[in-house]
Amino acid sequence: MHVKNNTKMTPLSMLSIAAIFLILIQITLVDAAQGLTKYYNCVTRDANNQGTLSLSDVEICYDKVFKGAQNADADGRPLG
Repeated sequence: MHVKNNTKMTPLSMLSIAAIFLILIQITLVDAAQGLTKYYNCVTRDANNQGTLSLSDVEICYDKVFKGAQNADADGRPLG
């Protein structure tokens, strides 16, 4: 008796794969959005507390929220 290999993708399996990719994309976008929200909140908090906002305040908030930025050059390449 010969067993036939069924290698066709069913619509359900294609839909499942597409759903997995969409979920992964959504997770990636949500993390970036939360990082920006934390950054804007930090900048706003500093501006409201001091009444002014300097470039050093902005850079401090950026380094606080995006921790990898401290160890990178201006083009985003890791230092050392």
